[in-house]
Amino acid sequence: MNLINTSIFLFFGIILFSCSVGPNDLRELQKNNMDFPELERRTFKNISFLKPEMLSTGYNESYVLSSTNETFQSYILDVFLSVELFDAIDVETIQFSYDNEKSALDAIHDNYVFKRSKSLKEHEISLQKKLPKSVGFNGLVQVIHGKNYEEEKDASYFISTIEVEDEFYVIQMIGKRENMGYLYDDFIDILSSIEN
Repeated sequence: MNLINTSIFLFFGIILFSCSVGPNDLRELQKNNMDFPELERRTFKNISFLKPEMLSTGYNESYVLSSTNETFQSYILDVFLSVELFDAIDVETIQFSYDNEKSALDAIHDNYVFKRSKSLKEHEISLQKKLPKSVGFNGLVQVIHGKNYEEEKDASYFISTIEVEDEFYVIQMIGKRENMGYLYDDFIDILSSIEN
């Protein structure tokens, strides 16, 4: 009997806890006009950037291509953020695959977008754009919408490749397509916060 009561207590405790965490994050986002409310400066290799506090350190590397990465996520909001560094060997290999006809920045970005699109069942790719001047570094940004093979969720992928003093970083934010339209400006704000 004690085991049953304990199990019921734990079950309702988990339900209440999960219900209280999710809506609070969502309410915070809504209260802040669908912008991440609090940001903290984070350092990764030779750059630092402002990361939303709602995103905790993640250990899911299924969305990254470089072995030098850091990932963050919110299971409640279903948002994933990654920062990756491509080293000189990676850059050379990727450029070689394009017969050295593209700049390093273009080759890394095109390769990333190509590989991301191949991981999706159906997809749409936006036009490639240069980063806005607010970012302060040379780079590209692109959006991919599509369904993944595993869960067939309709997702959006914001992908940016940035050159910072001869180093190439890819920053991406992934989430449910229905929510990501509100977060594009947050993504640009994260990119604009990059310092070296």
